[in-house]
Amino acid sequence: MAKPSVVPRGKPGQRNHLLASLSAKDFKRIEPLLLPIHFEIRMPLHEPGKTITDVYFPVSGIASLVTTMEDGATVEAATVGNEGMVGLPMFLETGTVSLEAFVQVPGQALRMKAAAFRNEIKNGGALFDIIQHYTQTLLRLIAQSAACNRLHTLRQRCARWLLMTHDRVDGDDFLLTQEFLSQMLGVRRATVTVAAGELRQSGLIRYRQGRIEVIDREGLEGAACECYLVIRREFDRLATLGAN
Repeated sequence: MAKPSVVPRGKPGQRNHLLASLSAKDFKRIEPLLLPIHFEIRMPLHEPGKTITDVYFPVSGIASLVTTMEDGATVEAATVGNEGMVGLPMFLETGTVSLEAFVQVPGQALRMKAAAFRNEIKNGGALFDIIQHYTQTLLRLIAQSAACNRLHTLRQRCARWLLMTHDRVDGDDFLLTQEFLSQMLGVRRATVTVAAGELRQSGLIRYRQGRIEVIDREGLEGAACECYLVIRREFDRLATLGAN
């Protein structure tokens, strides 16, 4: 399966699938509320237990939602790229988060004040509808990822994770250390080094100076488990909603 076109041409807001699903009229109304920002790697977005002040619509960057255990170990619950948004508790009217959110892959994003987002949502309409659909999709992603972590090999999980990241960035390479990948997959660095090494030895990826390059997309898909295609189809379906 070819890499999807995840960064459509057009205005910055139209490169995020949720915002691109809005009609030109609806997008124009909220456009003044969207501030273009640069996603710096490890940039904190939300902290557990704290009030959300901003929501984010990634354009080319990727955010991680992680849970931290008592011993400090972290496990990724979900990733958010230009198919979605960071800040769903504001949609669910909780206002605080239980998961930590930070930038995983640097890039561009659009930031909206949480209060402005809530005003838009409480009025219903197109943005409410598309965020509701996205919420369902993200829950499916989290459930599928939980099953994947329990049932599939680290090599398969590593391939799935790399494919999902590749789908959301420009080009075929992206910044990623093996230490970071081990944290996201919830395993020791030495363990993920072996899995990534197998993918590299198979000629599927190239790794150098903290960057991963996908050199055999089809082969990497073959190395991944079924979960990648399940999640990919959900994102593709979401991207077609409200197309105009």
